Amino acid sequence: MRMMVDGVGRKVLLHIRRLYCAKCKRLHHELPDCVVPYKRHCAETIEKITKGSQDVPCESGTIRRIVLWWGVVMPYFLNVLKSLSEKYKMPHHLAPAFKEIVRAVANSGNWIFVGAICTRSVSLSG
Repeated sequence: MRMMVDGVGRKVLLHIRRLYCAKCKRLHHELPDCVVPYKRHCAETIEKITKGSQDVPCESGTIRRIVLWWGVVMPYFLNVLKSLSEKYKMPHHLAPAFKEIVRAVANSGNWIFVGAICTRSVSLSG
């Protein structure tokens, strides 16, 4: 189970399936497209914030941390997307959609956790 804040600020409880891979001997979580790994707000809200919108159901501190997080991970995510397109000989858009980037990076196993950058103490001190 996972809690997520939707686009209007309501808390939604999601049932997340856990799948066991016999090949790699690990558990994997099947996340719907509306979820961004390690984020509390839905993908729609985070996408609006990354595009500069302030009309979202978040506090200003949350908006600031998401903008900081996106500024750090976006170049890495775009390079992962470029590498995947070259590896699999698939073209990608020059300006891919937020959900497209998140899905490609998460499903390829290249998701990085930048908790040290996105924590409240680091954001407030820097």
